[in-house]
Amino acid sequence: MKKATLISFLFTGFIGISQSIVWNNPIAAVTPGQTITLDVSYDSGSEDFFYVGVLLREVDASFNIVKDYNQIFPINESGGQQPNSQSNVTFNYTVDDTAPNSSALPTGNQYLMIVFMSYNNDGGFVNDNMPVTVDSTLSIGDFDTKENFTAFYPNPVKDIIHFNDNVVSKEYRIIDITGRIIKSINAQKTINVEELTTGSYFIETEKGIGKFFKI
Repeated sequence: MKKATLISFLFTGFIGISQSIVWNNPIAAVTPGQTITLDVSYDSGSEDFFYVGVLLREVDASFNIVKDYNQIFPINESGGQQPNSQSNVTFNYTVDDTAPNSSALPTGNQYLMIVFMSYNNDGGFVNDNMPVTVDSTLSIGDFDTKENFTAFYPNPVKDIIHFNDNVVSKEYRIIDITGRIIKSINAQKTINVEELTTGSYFIETEKGIGKFFKI
């Protein structure tokens, strides 16, 4: 009888800590005013799902909150019991255009991009977060000092850029001719640039800088 009770307790405890939220496509750098697309998976387990939110937060060296920027709630289901199965949401988040560059923050301070979930009628929370750099512009003049990167195709491109198999980079950044970061993507074999307007752009990688034309 005691053994059965213990097993029941362990199972209940496991259910209680099963809540999770995952930012599936984190990026390392953003620019003020930039709109990024977040892909978030969440699971409230046995609890009543309440909402999913996201914000840009400045913290000090001890991770104390200094300031929060542009908090939004892509899902805010406060009207009763919600499904508790694993769910996913994709949504756009616009970085506050008043957020100072990371280089302008006090020593030891940094930005975190935080995605979070509330469950049990705001009684429980889980979050996923990643340090991000806020950088308003990049110097196009500096691009000439970096290795010319050509390991991608086609160029010009209409929708999908493909990278050669030997290309390894933790992050790719699409930059317009003014130096503004348009898009940041984790390492992968392709990048979809279909949404870009016609014109010249740069790809910044660990291998160097490449230039392409979007048609």
